[in-house]
Amino acid sequence: MLDNIREWISDNLRYILLGLAIILLIIIAFFAVRLVTHIGTSGQNNNSTVLETESQTEADTTDSDSVEALVKDQADVLSIATSYWTAIGDQDFDTLEALCGKTFDDDARATVESMDVAVESYNDIMTYSKSGLTDGSYVAYVYMELKLTGIETEAPTLRQLYVQPDSDGNLLVVQSEDYTSEISAYVQERQTDSDVQALIQDVSNTLTERCEADEDLQKYIDSRSSSSGTSDSDSESDSDEDETSSDERSSSLGAMQVSTGVNVRSEASTEGTILGTLVAGSEVEVLENLDSGWSRITYIDSDGNTVEGYMMTEYLTATY
Repeated sequence: MLDNIREWISDNLRYILLGLAIILLIIIAFFAVRLVTHIGTSGQNNNSTVLETESQTEADTTDSDSVEALVKDQADVLSIATSYWTAIGDQDFDTLEALCGKTFDDDARATVESMDVAVESYNDIMTYSKSGLTDGSYVAYVYMELKLTGIETEAPTLRQLYVQPDSDGNLLVVQSEDYTSEISAYVQERQTDSDVQALIQDVSNTLTERCEADEDLQKYIDSRSSSSGTSDSDSESDSDEDETSSDERSSSLGAMQVSTGVNVRSEASTEGTILGTLVAGSEVEVLENLDSGWSRITYIDSDGNTVEGYMMTEYLTATY
């Protein structure tokens, strides 16, 4: 039996070796293909990982450079903004007190009654908002078309609101005089966001276009801007009044907005120390307008501190 097997192997050895060689080649080819495939897949996975990491890094960088984008007409923000400005227009103090969660004293009512006396109605209200400091709170920029008495063309304007929920989760409007230092700083910081600046510029451009098309609207805007530069003391010409210090004249000429980025200095001169920089749309309180073309103003900076200084009057515009 064994002799027969040996004889068969001897007779067929070359065929056996050829078969084994073929099998070996097949095995080698199989593992070679697996190895190449593995290397290619590994390279692709590594590249994917790198691309994903780079993409994520880019996203992270973008997020770190700016906060969330403005959200247009978020339902609850739009609702309270519409109710608030409708109540302002109607002098509806019951609704205003409910929306603000506070009682309006005589001074507060007088302030509302003196607001926008030439405005007949606030139309086409839209909101652009971002999250506030706490959950459920928002800083909102409210776009409105003002229908002014005796003027056919409506004036676009942008107003700012800060809203936050009460203990029951209902949104309330926080009045500017009730801002904490943290809210003041946060609101000021958001005004520097690129999308907020773009929104402010868009509204300003729209107003400019409409003023160019309607002379009556331009006259109204000019009158609002110039009226802030006239105090009771300016109409007095006697020498005693001229000698009166600026602090004794008028504590405030009213709130105005900054029309473009501008430096605030320690004195009414470009030689004065820069105390800070304001961006377009920042609101300031004008204390005095000087003949030199400068205005003494005060505002709340990003740290919540009150800053008093000087800026060029030409960069002030009325808060319509």
